[in-house]
Amino acid sequence: MKRREFLSAASVGAATSLLPAGPAQAAAPAKLPGRLGGATVLAAQMADLIPQNYMINTKMFYATQVYQHTDAIIDLLTELGGRSIRERVTTGTSLGTRAQMYAMPRLANRGIKWHATVGNLEDWQNATAVNREAMDFLTSRYAPVMGGDLTKLMHSFGGCNEVDNGSNGPEWAQHARVMQRALWEQAKANPRTRGVPVAGPSTRTDVTRERAAQLGDLSAWSELGNGHLYNKGRSPTDEIDEHLAILGPCFPGIRDYIMTETGYNNSPQDNLGRTIPEWASAIYAIRGVCDFFRRNTVYGRFELLDDPDPIDYSSQQTINQTAVRDAHFGLVAMTKSTVEEATPDTWRKKPEFSATSRLLKLLADVGPAFSPSPLELTVSGATPDVQHLLLQKRDGRHYLVLWRDVDVCEYYPSGKEIVIDPIRLTVGMRQARPVAMYAPNVQTGPVRTAPARNTFTIPLRGDLRVVEIG
Repeated sequence: MKRREFLSAASVGAATSLLPAGPAQAAAPAKLPGRLGGATVLAAQMADLIPQNYMINTKMFYATQVYQHTDAIIDLLTELGGRSIRERVTTGTSLGTRAQMYAMPRLANRGIKWHATVGNLEDWQNATAVNREAMDFLTSRYAPVMGGDLTKLMHSFGGCNEVDNGSNGPEWAQHARVMQRALWEQAKANPRTRGVPVAGPSTRTDVTRERAAQLGDLSAWSELGNGHLYNKGRSPTDEIDEHLAILGPCFPGIRDYIMTETGYNNSPQDNLGRTIPEWASAIYAIRGVCDFFRRNTVYGRFELLDDPDPIDYSSQQTINQTAVRDAHFGLVAMTKSTVEEATPDTWRKKPEFSATSRLLKLLADVGPAFSPSPLELTVSGATPDVQHLLLQKRDGRHYLVLWRDVDVCEYYPSGKEIVIDPIRLTVGMRQARPVAMYAPNVQTGPVRTAPARNTFTIPLRGDLRVVEIG
């Protein structure tokens, strides 16, 4: 079964608050920062919210495939630096369930929580029993390991996967509502799980206003919005606002969303969707984390690992005939052709893995919540495509994050780089402060530093820059 088909068949089981300790509060959608330029006072947010805003899809319960190497997966997730993973809840005594039971508490002890999908749309006739079984299993098997507190383990629950898939039949919306209500009622009826926020069911990237209207208002049984938004090989800024507007009637009054699947595909095929080279995914993905953050939306990257995929590279025709597109969504590539050969020592981290890890670790700042201080700046040279965030750590350092809403490459088969004309931003500060500029796509340490000063310049092309203001 293909990787994407498996997720759809097997899923049984924002910027300011999305590692929630409790239910999200109803609020109007966040207003995005205005254009950067002139004299301005920028409001800052806690830097540590960025790693909290990153979620990665895993399948450690998939015990006969590359995810079977549980300890290696735990180490990869720790190195990556995100704070949550998405994986369906499994119950029973299978090898996959035992792997999941081994992994999840260990990840929680490393600060990585679990967004657990519960329920499959085809289970709608047994909705109450299916959801109760999952809650009871978490209570009996996980709660004792976590000292009785499942909020230490769980990020959130998620409803059924891609409910508007065309294969789900004409009554898909009614069945999705039945399953979502059962998830809500069973999670809130159990004292051990009632403190875990509940996200709605996910919809496809191509969800329409008509399908959203069929699904209807789910806010009575959801604390977080949910959806899928793959970026189709283009700038991650594209379509976010339109997509959230389409989903708005399903989650009225809910501010915080999780896009539980998003990201890029690196298959060299050109006949089954838009795919791009690995270097371009690295540029886009870390911009996407920040784009989604600005919209109170968790960036839920699909997924951690590729599948083994032997490809005949003799010609584009043979590539299209032999490659499996669904095997190339991951942040970690397989260098061997079979599951048996693809042991962790043969895995290869793609550029996106490294760039994401650098960004998340640069901004990590674990600790109690605090009120960041704004920063008064004068900025010149910004074009309309410039996007920005201002963040602050507890020690007072500010981080000005800058990127542009531009496409950086053509789709396969060319995968050719698009030349981006550079711009140069000049930033002035009232108080002289030391600065260091980081390029997470390039290296871990700063690419440039300067002692205390009142002005500095930042060159911007297609990739993201972070300026630490000491």
